[in-house]
This record gives sequence, C-alpha cells and structure tokens, in this order.
Amino acid sequence: MAADDRESAATEARAARETATRLGATPLLQRLDALIRRGRLAQAAADRSLALTARGQDVLRLLALGRSNRQIGEELYITGKTASVHVSNILAKLGAASRTEAVAVACRKGLVSREETVG
Repeated sequence: MAADDRESAATEARAARETATRLGATPLLQRLDALIRRGRLAQAAADRSLALTARGQDVLRLLALGRSNRQIGEELYITGKTASVHVSNILAKLGAASRTEAVAVACRKGLVSREETVG
C-alpha cells in the first residue's frame, strides 16, 4: 500500500473509531481496533512526531492502566526513577501537562484503546 493510501486509510479508520467511541458502540470499536492492528494502521494514524520507542509504548500502556511510576518499574523490571523518565518523555512527546491528559491524548491519537485504560 502506498504511503498516501495508508495515510488516507488511517485517517478514515481514526474517524470511524472516534464515531464508534462517541456512540458507545463497544463491539464496533473492538472490531475497528482489530482491523486497525491487522492493517497496521495504528502506527500511520499516530502523529509522526511522536515516535514512541517500544519501551515508551509499554510505559504508556501501563500509564493508561493507572499504574504509578513504582508499579510501572516493578512490572517492566526497571527502577521507579527510570519509569519516571519514560513518563516525562511521553508527556513531552504528547504535549500533555499531566498523566491523565497524556492518556486522553493517546486515546484520541489511537495509541491506546479505550479498553486498555482505567475506568
């Protein structure tokens, strides 16, 4: 698939996902997420300037689950301080002022699904 086609498909997928979220259509949302993953559109849908590392994505996933830096560190076998540095980098890349805002931005950008978050 050409880069323009992939970007167009990612934009359409993101719009469909936002509509499903707004409507509260959980089964449709789950199906869209599966299709996005299968088509590898999630990465194209994400802002190119984000470029989260694999570890950053792991930390973001745990952040979305409401984990503290200490808990993130324990789960990823890193120190709480290292987890804190990863969280700070994520906040900067997402342009967020808080952990909660970072998760909200990540959800909007398709970096984490609603099912992967607390609450």
